[in-house]
Amino acid sequence: MFPSRFMPCIECGASVARGEADQHRCDPERLLDFRMFILRDDIAAFETRLLAFLDSPRGRFHRWLAERDVRGIRD
Repeated sequence: MFPSRFMPCIECGASVARGEADQHRCDPERLLDFRMFILRDDIAAFETRLLAFLDSPRGRFHRWLAERDVRGIRD
C-alpha cells in the first residue's frame, strides 16, 4: 500500500500536502463548516435534550422563572 501525499488538517479537514503542512492556514468558513460537521450529533440531539430538561422539575422551575421575568412580575 502506498502512503498518501496528502493528510487532512486536524483543525479544518482540508487535504494538505505533507510537505506543506507548515504553511497551511485554515479558511475560516471551512473551519466553521468542519466544526459544525464534528458537532452534528450534538446539534441534532439538542432539541430532544432541551425538551427533556424542560419537562423535569428543575426545567419547569426555570420555565416558570423565565415567564415571570418576561411579564415583568417582581415580588
